[in-house]
Amino acid sequence: MNDRAQVSLPNRFDYGYHKEFQRQCSEYVESPTVTAIVFDFSRVEYLDSAALGMMMMWQRRAAAAHKKMLIKGAKGATAQILAMANMQRLFEYI
Repeated sequence: MNDRAQVSLPNRFDYGYHKEFQRQCSEYVESPTVTAIVFDFSRVEYLDSAALGMMMMWQRRAAAAHKKMLIKGAKGATAQILAMANMQRLFEYI
């Protein structure tokens, strides 16, 4: 059984993705079988402060539910933005 759930993020990760992001995160945080949620950044070319805020909000909710949040596939400018926002302190990179 795979205890990791994956959220495949879009090319443009901003507030326009809010509803879908919230739906997926809510489902996975509430699932008794999911122990970790992976944010797949492999397609992301743009993210803004709203995306960072959504990630931080769900990280707190996941931590309260004793679940880990992981980041994979971040590259280029996206990886630089995540690094400048110190996301490595909140998320494990895989």
